[in-house]
Amino acid sequence: MPHPVSPFRDEARDVATGHPIAILPGIWEIRESLAPAFDTPETWVSLFLLTDPTGHASPVMIDTGVPRSTHTVILPALEALGFAPSDLKVAVNTHSHHDHAGSNVQLREATGCQIWIGRLDGPALLRGDRFGPDEIPPHSADRLLDGGEIVNLAGRDYEIIDMPGHSPGSIGIFDRERGILFTGDAIQARGTTTQGVPGASNRPAYRNTLARVRALPVEHLLPAHAYLPFPPAHVTPASEVHRYVDVSREAIDTIDDRLASAIRTAGGSATIAVIADAICADQPRTPVLAAPILTDYLNQMAAVGRVRHDADHWILL
Repeated sequence: MPHPVSPFRDEARDVATGHPIAILPGIWEIRESLAPAFDTPETWVSLFLLTDPTGHASPVMIDTGVPRSTHTVILPALEALGFAPSDLKVAVNTHSHHDHAGSNVQLREATGCQIWIGRLDGPALLRGDRFGPDEIPPHSADRLLDGGEIVNLAGRDYEIIDMPGHSPGSIGIFDRERGILFTGDAIQARGTTTQGVPGASNRPAYRNTLARVRALPVEHLLPAHAYLPFPPAHVTPASEVHRYVDVSREAIDTIDDRLASAIRTAGGSATIAVIADAICADQPRTPVLAAPILTDYLNQMAAVGRVRHDADHWILL
């Protein structure tokens, strides 16, 4: 039976095509569109398919995308590489958000694979979610992963790295021998064109994650989105990985001062829309996620007495 064609297929960027893109030996990128929830065609989610070049071990997915992804991109990619759906035994979620764990239920039904996720993000799956108009049903993982565990994926040993900050249970998946680290959304440089700024709900934890990654011998960093100003899917060599981490740290360390400056420039009081426009002035348009992310940071500033919220305005103190 032919696979359904995504209405968001973008041949020019190879997004939502189901074509596996070779990244490194045994590592394939599968690009999924973030439409219709987000109108940012230059930002997609990168799912990764791990395969064993010797052919002895079963393939593994890292992240499952959005609800449609099983049938529009993952099964076509498996087929393109000569795999049957039942060959897939495991899908590992880097975290629980809707564009990373959104097709868990469909993929498990289609392939029989197990779903693995970091222990602290497991409960979020039980609550369900939405991606645009599509429901993500409540479901449970088959295995909860802890930092420090060694798991065999597609014939290679990977270490689970605790990487909280973006979500409580975000994990990295680290091939120490080859210096390859899959990070999901755990470290975000300056954010994507969907966000405008990095999204770190727990900044102390995020800073600890950045320090942890900076200390690892990483030659190839594989994030799930094109985090500005870096290329999508693959940051290499080690010097660029270090720069990526340093840019991530600078972005999160300066956001409060940038917010204060935006309010000051507006006369000491501004709506979140005005603030978001100022923070994202160097981008073609203010991203849809900028306002909620910045509101979270402003609430943190309010908790320490730097700003206060009055009706629909933020006031600098």
